Amino acid sequence: MIDINTWPPGIAIAFGFAPFVIGLSGVAMNAYIAHSRDFDIIIASLPNSVWLKMQVPFWGTTRLKSRCYLLSTISGAMLYPKLSVRLGMMDADDLRNFPRRLRRRLLVASWLGITGAVWLAVGVALIKLSPTR
Repeated sequence: MIDINTWPPGIAIAFGFAPFVIGLSGVAMNAYIAHSRDFDIIIASLPNSVWLKMQVPFWGTTRLKSRCYLLSTISGAMLYPKLSVRLGMMDADDLRNFPRRLRRRLLVASWLGITGAVWLAVGVALIKLSPTR
């Protein structure tokens, strides 16, 4: 078993701080995209997606919070495109014709958030499973 208590302090602090840096980088990327003109391009690139047509009037596109929510769910649809098409959330042609650079940005932001969350969970598990002194 890995005993985190035996790690050098610098490495332990870096290991504990890293998931926050990684995860918040993904959140910052998502917020930047939501605040930029790329958000309008993303919404315009998904004209046939039924789910998005229902969510945009409900959440709106003026507040940063609602834009981040919409981008997060669109990013989730990009992570699992076959599932989102099968569930009827997104249109297959819309996803196929989605701008590549924006898809890459959304996926990078999503994976940074996922990686940070998983790293944090592993860190908490290591701390909980480490023997106490």
